Amino acid sequence: MFCNLCGAKQGVVATAQVAPSVPPAPGYPVPAPGVPGATPMGQPYNPNAPVQQVRAPAMPQSLKCSSCGAPLTPGSGLALVVCAYCGAVTTMGAGGAAEMIQKHYMLENKLSNESALEAGGKWLNKGLFRRKVAERSDVGQVTLRYVPYWIVPTSVVADFQGTKNVGAGAGVGMMAHGDSGAKKAAGAALFALTMAAAAAGSQNRNQPVNTQPQVIRVRDRIQMQYNIPIVAVRGYVKYQPDDGFQFQLQNKMNFDKRQTGGVDVQSGDVTEAEAKSQAAALAHKFAEKQAKTRVDNLESIQVYPTTYDGELLHAPVWFMEYAHKGKQMFILVDGSSGGVMDGERPGFSLW
Repeated sequence: MFCNLCGAKQGVVATAQVAPSVPPAPGYPVPAPGVPGATPMGQPYNPNAPVQQVRAPAMPQSLKCSSCGAPLTPGSGLALVVCAYCGAVTTMGAGGAAEMIQKHYMLENKLSNESALEAGGKWLNKGLFRRKVAERSDVGQVTLRYVPYWIVPTSVVADFQGTKNVGAGAGVGMMAHGDSGAKKAAGAALFALTMAAAAAGSQNRNQPVNTQPQVIRVRDRIQMQYNIPIVAVRGYVKYQPDDGFQFQLQNKMNFDKRQTGGVDVQSGDVTEAEAKSQAAALAHKFAEKQAKTRVDNLESIQVYPTTYDGELLHAPVWFMEYAHKGKQMFILVDGSSGGVMDGERPGFSLW
């Protein structure tokens, strides 16, 4: 957790609620009922259930900013309206009255156009089977925008079972589950070395080589906590980070439009309730990905996510468009940390 005033990291971490049918893991305390802001879990999360779009009540055609009193003219379908004068965000409350969002923060942009391009280029060239992709690509439009994200604190408890290969031949599992060219190559190399060592030892003892791995059953529990960013602009769903990216919230500060340097500060049309539903869906994906690192064959998994009341963060995002061999692609770079948030790149490009 982080202080709402200074952004400093605190030592208290919200504990996850465990569904009634799931016993708590050793050393993992069960929170008291009625945790403020928490979404109760009950049944395991169903990843096939559609995410419900929860739209805020319609805003009036004109209203005044709750912070500075300047006139606001919200566009159709907007749930979050940014004041053009002070930058305060107004939304429609549950009672139908306009209200200002209190937990509103921002991150400072620390990248220039050149440094953003450099960060994107390094990401493009990263990987065993990608060589000079950036140098052979045509850069298109590069734009910096302050994009609104709901930061949803999410606790995840997941119980899973599967099988794992051990002993001779287990390197095949590494090769099959490597999610990058480097991991697959490393798995293949390990498998080859294992077989060579086994063959050499067998020749010395005149015994046949046993290349069959032993299969053991695994039942385990995963417990994780995330601050999941959910983009608050429906038109940017393509740019939603889905691989576990998290902003460096220790660097956040209270939103101040003067600190944006005149960069476009965008309004949003995704409510916090909808953001919580999307965060639960991503939490299931993260838990399943983590479980697959612990077994070679994942048989079943039950995920119990708990989402808590979050905050609104305007983050500096560099949108970079480029074309590689005629295919249009994009890269998103976090202007605060310099890390790549999301993007597209060829899986194989050596020439």
